[in-house]
Amino acid sequence: MKALLKNNLKQRISFLILVLFVLSFLAGRAALSVMSVAILFLFIWNHANRTIIKKLVMAASCIIIPVLISGLWSDDKNIWWQSFINKIPLITIGIGFLAVAPDQKQIKQIIYLLTAVVLLGCLWSVLNFLNDKEAITRSYLVAKVMPTVLDDDHIRFSWLIALSVIVLNWQLIIRSNKIEKIIGGIASVLLIVYLHLLASKTGLLCLYASVFIMIIYFLSKKETRKISLLLFAGTVTILFACYKIFPTLHNRVQYVVYDFSNYSNGIIETGSSDGARVLSMKAGWFITKNHPFAGVGFGDLKNEIDHWHEQFHPNTLDYERFIPTNEWLIYAAATGVIGAILFSIGIILLLPFFSFKNIFSFCLMISLLIPLMTDDSMEGQYGVAIFSVVICLGYYLKMFSQDIQYKTGAQELTL
Repeated sequence: MKALLKNNLKQRISFLILVLFVLSFLAGRAALSVMSVAILFLFIWNHANRTIIKKLVMAASCIIIPVLISGLWSDDKNIWWQSFINKIPLITIGIGFLAVAPDQKQIKQIIYLLTAVVLLGCLWSVLNFLNDKEAITRSYLVAKVMPTVLDDDHIRFSWLIALSVIVLNWQLIIRSNKIEKIIGGIASVLLIVYLHLLASKTGLLCLYASVFIMIIYFLSKKETRKISLLLFAGTVTILFACYKIFPTLHNRVQYVVYDFSNYSNGIIETGSSDGARVLSMKAGWFITKNHPFAGVGFGDLKNEIDHWHEQFHPNTLDYERFIPTNEWLIYAAATGVIGAILFSIGIILLLPFFSFKNIFSFCLMISLLIPLMTDDSMEGQYGVAIFSVVICLGYYLKMFSQDIQYKTGAQELTL
């Protein structure tokens, strides 16, 4: 009896730690750092499937080891150390979530909590926007956006929103009652509408990539073609309505088109958002070509980027000089071809956490990969935390989907 009570208490505390971790997204970097360490103790307490944890550690190690080793030839040890520390949660968060092995009800509660956290973040952002609506709307014409949570990291926040929509709807499909589906549907619409109000390209790109995949999937099957048409009509309607209603989205599109017309013709203006991204890619490729084997080290990558700007684009400002907005190019420039290969192996080793046969799992996987190609998503604390949590949630939902399919004999949503 005592052993049973002790085990129940351990499960409750473990679940509470997961809850606190999700809430820490709203509490700031310090709270997220503390919970990223605290969650590691769940691995010591619990005795979950060690095989899947080993797979995660192996994948994360391939991503972290190039950063660690590059400290040998990085002169700036402070920047190198920060880069290394930022990636440690790939292991701590991952094995913490996987060690608990929560049941389907608990995962449902975690997903609902994550949805609530994201909705609260959206509400905070909207209230700040309404407080200075005209000025913020005008700022969208010069590549600025409204305030957001996650310490104003609108790129990572928009990414989290898009991923939350996918995870939430996957959960609703697996097992939920009518009331849950209605509330979940309303929450999804609110998040999608906010994404258009925020008008962050990363979140919208992940959202529309997922919608496009689903439309193609449903269109490919005779029995679901009506769903495909409804999804397409609904998407077009929401996009058209948001473009007409939200001046932020309208201004954002105008700026993107204007910016593209400039940098595509070799004109990089001061303050150019996408133009600066193009320069970061050029700088990264230049450094890679000149240091193909070992790179320049994660500690010195930013300094080398600055040197490239001084040589080829001396008029750019400090905030326009950032590391490449592509993780493979970051690893290639910082750790050479070998580092980029190890990073690729790490990503490939994570693919079994998803199912190519389940449409939601496939969309989740694509939405996790897109920001790795368009941003430096793994170089900051929030990006690593989002990446790690969603991989674990995706893994559990995959397991639950397969379990229900096995028990009921239902046909899985295959691609």
